Amino acid sequence: MDPSERRRQILTKAVELFGKNGYHATSISQIIQAAGIARGTFYLYFENKRALFDELLDDMLRGIAARIRTVVISNQGPSARDQIMQNLVNVIELLSENRAFLSILLEGAVGLDKGFADKLADFYEAAVEIVRASLDLGQKMELVRPCNTHIAALAVIGGLKEILHDILRHEGGRIEDIEALACEVLDMFSRGVLAKGVSIP
Repeated sequence: MDPSERRRQILTKAVELFGKNGYHATSISQIIQAAGIARGTFYLYFENKRALFDELLDDMLRGIAARIRTVVISNQGPSARDQIMQNLVNVIELLSENRAFLSILLEGAVGLDKGFADKLADFYEAAVEIVRASLDLGQKMELVRPCNTHIAALAVIGGLKEILHDILRHEGGRIEDIEALACEVLDMFSRGVLAKGVSIP
């Protein structure tokens, strides 16, 4: 097997086991058995289990960043709203297609050692930074009102995290209509919850 394919095979089997059993309850021996490789082969690719987990998080973060496209204002192209909607759909699709990994992100923080928890915290900080940069760009394009984009980004990531966590708990991670979910999330953050024309004095 090509080295890159072998590496991907190990990562795929590891994330399945992490999602099913949890990080700490999954041993390197279990990963080796699931991947059908020798112990020496595992250590050709990863120094230890933590190094493997770190790469999984980094891969997912790169995947999220790759699915967020810069909004382009054009009379001939899709509207800004449609482009933002597509970005949301792309990210939610990526997470929903990796349910085992989603389980790690949303439910793997209980009882973790500091190094593990720090790596997850780094992941979320990087995700917040991706959203903050998008909001900053939106302000420059006059699509986003003046606001603290860091706080807004935290709200976006936190809200999406809780929505996905609820789906994971009650529906096994299956999202029936990703576009409807993305539309609801976008409406919440772009329009709030007040009825049209209503303001709070």
